[in-house]
This record gives sequence, structure tokens and C-alpha cells, in this order.
Amino acid sequence: MTGNSRYWVAVTLIALAIMGKYLFMSTRSTLWDRDEPRFARATVEMIESGNYLVPSFNGKMWPDKPIFFYWLMSLPVRLLGPTELACRFFGAVGTALTCLLTFFIGRRLLGAKAGLWAMVILASTLLVLGIGTAATSDAVLLPFIVAVMAILVRSLNSGMRIYHIVLMGTALGLAMLTKGPIGLMPIPAIATILWLNRKTETGFWRHVWPVGASLAIGFLIVSAWAIPANNATNGEFLRVFIGRHVIARALKPMEHHGGNFLLYLPYYLPVIIVGFFPWMLHLPGAFSAVAGGRVGGKYGRIFLIGWVVPTFIIMSLAATKLPHYILFIWPALAMAVGGTIVAAQQDRLTERDKIWLRRGVWFFGPLAIIIALGLMVGPWFLQIPGLRWSGLVSGIVLSTMAVIAIHQQRANRPQLSAEVVLVGMLIFEIPVLFGVLPAVEQVKISPPIARAVNAGTAKDTPVATYKYGEPSLNFYVGRQIKPLRSEEDVVAWAREPGPGVLVIPNNILSKIQKRYGTLPLDKIVSKEGFNYSKGKVLEVVALTRKTEKQ
Repeated sequence: MTGNSRYWVAVTLIALAIMGKYLFMSTRSTLWDRDEPRFARATVEMIESGNYLVPSFNGKMWPDKPIFFYWLMSLPVRLLGPTELACRFFGAVGTALTCLLTFFIGRRLLGAKAGLWAMVILASTLLVLGIGTAATSDAVLLPFIVAVMAILVRSLNSGMRIYHIVLMGTALGLAMLTKGPIGLMPIPAIATILWLNRKTETGFWRHVWPVGASLAIGFLIVSAWAIPANNATNGEFLRVFIGRHVIARALKPMEHHGGNFLLYLPYYLPVIIVGFFPWMLHLPGAFSAVAGGRVGGKYGRIFLIGWVVPTFIIMSLAATKLPHYILFIWPALAMAVGGTIVAAQQDRLTERDKIWLRRGVWFFGPLAIIIALGLMVGPWFLQIPGLRWSGLVSGIVLSTMAVIAIHQQRANRPQLSAEVVLVGMLIFEIPVLFGVLPAVEQVKISPPIARAVNAGTAKDTPVATYKYGEPSLNFYVGRQIKPLRSEEDVVAWAREPGPGVLVIPNNILSKIQKRYGTLPLDKIVSKEGFNYSKGKVLEVVALTRKTEKQ
């Protein structure tokens, strides 16, 4: 077996291990409000209705995202049923594919060892751990937009051939079909890279028209779905999607995510510090090494900087800001860190690079301490069985890893510190997956409410809610839910004939009955828990209407 073959065998095994780990992680918690159950329930409704053209949620058109992610999710849901594993399946697959593509790009830019480091670094960052185990479209989008960059790096020296154009256009089209215009994020990066290389002898201007042709192919792919979907809704789908979820998000903060541009310009700096944890320990040194050409040389520097900077600026200019909006730059950051670790091993770094590597402890150390203390101390203020011991173990593992890694980093041994961080994160995940997450499940409200409702009522019994509109209830109860708008609506609903279920916060119900008298309702179940999407402790009750026989 040649050296090249050995690397690809190792890479394939690592990618499969990453996918297996992420699939297992996907089973360790129920869906988290609010995005996950919205995607999942919309997929279930698509399967039930047979309408694979326009997604719906709770029986109404749902124009938040294009169709491709729902199509993908429908495959494991049909096979496994509406389970957490089925809904999150393609997040794990997308993460593994992104790691493979990161190796491919890193190998060509920085060498095979750096590519191997990059893929395991990427898979162990906090943001990717969260996104890759979620039933949302981001982990599915990522391999498509990273594939665009992989095709670019593959074709830079030889020029883009027809199959490069078709592959890039397909990747762009599927990216837009997954998450709309944000699937075009590679284009500013490509434009920046080509512009920075415009005076080199490799003929980068030859890429301008092929990239344009790829864009045209991408738009044709999207149009094949968007035009029929828009026609089926008399123009409403694209009007809402483009108007609200593209233009409005760019111009003004939505759902309290964002704010004044000058105030929120640094927003994504802490996102990188936290979301790229624990590899912020090496990132300052990586910035220094890449900027100085010690990692990747002149061309690698242009490629990585051209990848990161325009994305960071564009997302900072958008009024609505969320951490995963800059997830596209994570593979580039992982490659920069992986290349720096290998360069340190080969003694190619300058003293300036080494100084910035040591300065990485300024970012890594405080955050590791905060997370570890939160895990060890926080559970003592919460009455959640099992959380104290699992939080304590998790915090001890994390703090031990941090102390050892910081010592190695300050001693100018960045490869050893990287190995400590990688092993430490794998060990850290064990008490989190087997202790912390199962303990936190006990304070979730919707899943136990839905289980009791489904066990105690017929599947066709209508369900209504008042002051509790969490999408997780829609998903786990498996029915369309009628939202009641006022206290008067609640009273009128309770006095209607026929069976029915009402889900309502207990304190709200008490106020209504104090004002209007006792309602003809029987309790099915009550659940006190933490409504994390609202940030408050809440007791929710599910009740049935009394029928004439009762």
C-alpha cells in the first residue's frame, strides 16, 4: 500500500468514526426548541400530506427554508419513524463529509498531516458538535459550500474543466436549495481569492467565466423547484421567504438576534472564541503563521485569508446575527491550526509565531475555567437528579485537560498540547453524553406532556394550546395544534362539546378559572420544568374536555 493510499484509508476510517460518534450523540437528547422540532415536524407533515413541493408546519405554509433538507430528512424518517436519530441523521453525515472535504483541501494546501489534523480539529469544536447533532439544515449545508472550495482548489493550477463547472454548479444549487442565498457564501471567498491572485502566473482570471457558468447551473437547479413551488402558492412562498427571511434579516435584527452595526461589529469575535473552543488555544499562533506564510506559503495564505475575511465582514454587516452564520469559516480555521501544529513539529515557525501560540492560553484558559466551574458548581443550585455528579466529573475532566494543555503550550510544545486537547475532549464527552444530557432531559416539558397525551387520548383527538406554543409539543404529540388567542377563547373551547386536549401553563389556568369559574376539564398530566426558549421555570398541564358521558 502506498503512502497516499494509507492516508486515504486513515481518513476514511476517521470520517466513519466521526459519523458514528455524531449519530450516537444524536440519540442522547430529545429535540431542542425551537428550530429542531420545526424542521422535524414540517418533514413529518410533508410525509403525511404527500406534498413534497411546499413545506408546512402545523398545517400552514412554512417558508423559512427551501425544500432540500426536508427531502433528505424524510428518508430516514420514513425508514425509522419520527425519532431523534432519524431527524438528526443527515447532520452527522454532513459533518463527516465536511471533515473529508476539509482533509482534501488541507492536503492540497498544507500537506496530508495538516489535513488529518484539520478534520479532527473541525469535528471537536463546540460549534460543530452542536450543529452536527441538530435536526437543522446547517450541517447539511456545510459540505456543499465546502465542496465548492474543494473544487476551486482542485482546479486552480489546471483551470476549470467542464466537470469542475458542473460539480461546482451542482454544489451551489444544492446549497441554495438547502438554505437559500446563504448557500452563495463561497462566491465572495472565491472572488477575493481570485482577486488577490490576479497578478500571478497561474492564470486565475481563467476562473471568472467558469465560476459564472457554475452560478448559472446553481440557479437553474434552484429554479427547478422554486418556480413550481411559487406557482403553487400564487407567489406567496417566495414573497415571504425572500422578503422576510432574506432581505429583512439582512436589514434589521430578527428574533432579537443582532442590533446596531457599530455596537455588534465584534459579535463574531466571541463566537469564534467560544465556538472554536478548545482550539482557540492554537488559533492566535495559527493566524500569525498563516499571515507570515509559514503555513501554506503565499498561495495558502491567500486562500485561507480569502476564505475567512469576506465571510466575517459580510456576516458582520448583516443586521441579524447568529453563531452558525459564520460556520463556513470553521474548516479554514481548522486547516490553519492543523498546518500550524505540523509546522511547529517541523520547526518552521518563527519566534513571533511561538509567542502567539503561547498567548492562546489567554483565550483558552479563562473559557475552560468558566465552563468547568459552571459544570461543577452550577448543578448544586439546581434540583436535577444525576446532574451534580455528571457535572462534577465533566468539570474535573475539562479542567485537568486545560491545565495539562496550557502547561504544554507555555513550554513551546504545541503538538503535545494539541494531543492533550483532542484526547481530553473525547474523554470530556463521556460524562456529558451519559450524565449531563440525560439529567437535563428531566427538566424538559414537551416530551413528557406529549407522551401522556398520546397515551391517554385517541390519535385524532384535537389539541389546543394557550400561552405554550413550543414547536417540540407539535412534534412529539404528532398532531396539528390549535393556538388559542385569548382567555375568552380558552373558556369557549372548554365548553365546546366533544373530546379535546388543552395544554396550558398551570398559573395561567388558575387565573382564568378565578375569573370565569371552574372549567369542565380533567387533568391528564402536569409537568414542571425549565422552558429554556423562554428562560423560565414553568408548570404546564394537559387537560381533556369533559364529555356528556363523564
